Amino acid sequence: MTASPPFISGWDIGGAHIKVARCNSDGELINVVQVACPLWQGIDKLEQAIESIFLQLNNQQDRHAITMTGELVDIFANRQQGVAGILSCLANYISTDQTLVYAAKLGWLSPQQASSQWQYVASRNWQASASLVAQHQPEGLLIDIGSTTCDIIPFYSGDAQPDGVDDFQRQTSRELLYTGAIRTPLMAISQSAPFNGVLTSLAAEVFATTADIWCLLDLLEPASIQDASADGQPWQNQFCASRIARLLGSDFNMATLDQWKQLAQWFAEQQIHQITQAILQVSSSKTELSISAPIIGAGIGRFIAKCCAQRLNRPYSDFAETIAATHTHTSDHAPAVAVALLAHRNLP
Repeated sequence: MTASPPFISGWDIGGAHIKVARCNSDGELINVVQVACPLWQGIDKLEQAIESIFLQLNNQQDRHAITMTGELVDIFANRQQGVAGILSCLANYISTDQTLVYAAKLGWLSPQQASSQWQYVASRNWQASASLVAQHQPEGLLIDIGSTTCDIIPFYSGDAQPDGVDDFQRQTSRELLYTGAIRTPLMAISQSAPFNGVLTSLAAEVFATTADIWCLLDLLEPASIQDASADGQPWQNQFCASRIARLLGSDFNMATLDQWKQLAQWFAEQQIHQITQAILQVSSSKTELSISAPIIGAGIGRFIAKCCAQRLNRPYSDFAETIAATHTHTSDHAPAVAVALLAHRNLP
C-alpha cells in the first residue's frame, strides 16, 4: 500500500517572529501560526520558538520548507553565518532529509546546499510570496507590510519582477522599506509633529512605535500583538497615548484622548505617504505594468496597503483572496503560506 504524501510545513524565520503555515496532502491550509522569536537576543530564542511551534502543531514528521530573514540579526557576524546558523539550529529539531530550503531561481536546496548558496536563501521570503501571487493574478504590486518592514514587489508575466534581489539593492530601489505596522519607532517617521497648532520637535528616543498609532486608531487589535511596547506596558489606548506624549516631552494627562488620537492620525498619514511615494517610484520603473494594475495586500499591516491603493486609485485585494485560500491568517503570514504551497505544487 502506498503511503500518503506527507503534510508540508512552511517556515518563515524572521528576526522577531517565526511564522509557520501547514498544508495537507491536498494542498489545503490547515494551520497558520506565529510565535515571538526575538532572535537578536540569542540562538536560544529560536530554539524556544521551534519547540513552541511543535507543541502547537505536532508537525515534527512533516516535510519542512524553509525561508528566512533572521540571518540579518546582529548575533551573526554576517549574513552567510546567519543562514548557516539558522539552518544548523533547525537541524537539531528537523531531519535534514525532510528539510528543503527556498532559494528562489535555484529552486529547493538541501540545508547543506543552502549554506553554500546562501545568497539565494538570505531574505528571499518576499520572492516566494510574489511568485505564488503571480500564478493567480496576471499583473500587480504585492505589498506586504509586517511588523517591521514593507515589501513592494511588482509582478507580471507569471513571476515576480523585482529590480533587485538582495536587501541592499531592494532598499536602494525602495522595493524594501524599513517601516512596519508595529515595531517602527515614530522618530523614524518624522522628527517633528503638530500639536496644539504648533510644529513640535520630537525626542530622538524609542519612546513610541507605529503599533501605538494604529492601536489608537483602532486598526490594530492589541491582543494580536506579540511584541513588547517601548516601555513594556500594554497596548491599550491610555498607554499608547502616554508613549506618544513622551516624544513631545509631555504626559497623557496634559491633553485629551481625542487630541492624542489626532496626533496618531498625523503620524499615520506620514507613514501612508512614505509608502505611497515608494509605490510610485517602484511602479515608475516598470513600463510593462499598467497604471490600473491591482495592489495585493499582505501582512498584519495590509490595511495600510489598502489605504495606499485608494490614494493611487488602484484596485485592491487581499493575498488570501487572490490565491483563493480561506484560512483566517493566510494574509497575515504570506511568505510562510507561499513556501508551503509552492513546495506542495513543485515537489514530488
